[in-house]
Amino acid sequence: MSDLMASELRDLLQQTAAYRNARAILNGEWAARAEENPLFQAPMTIADLKFARDLQAAGVQQGPDFTDYATVQRWIVANRESLTADDLAWLRKDFD
Repeated sequence: MSDLMASELRDLLQQTAAYRNARAILNGEWAARAEENPLFQAPMTIADLKFARDLQAAGVQQGPDFTDYATVQRWIVANRESLTADDLAWLRKDFD
């Protein structure tokens, strides 16, 4: 288990957009958010993915195991339309 950075802890406590994005990633709700609000078509960012991973590591939120190659590959396939090339590179960097 690891600790959250001060800024991440603040985002968690204040339930900021950054926290809601990370929670949506971990709960598999990113696409559902886009369907609820057609104006919400923003791709995920590396910052969103990093915050989601940090929330997991701190034991705050459960979600896909981003340390497992097969899990990451399945997650990428399921979320491909919301990912940028930079996101893909960041997700795969630990496995190269």
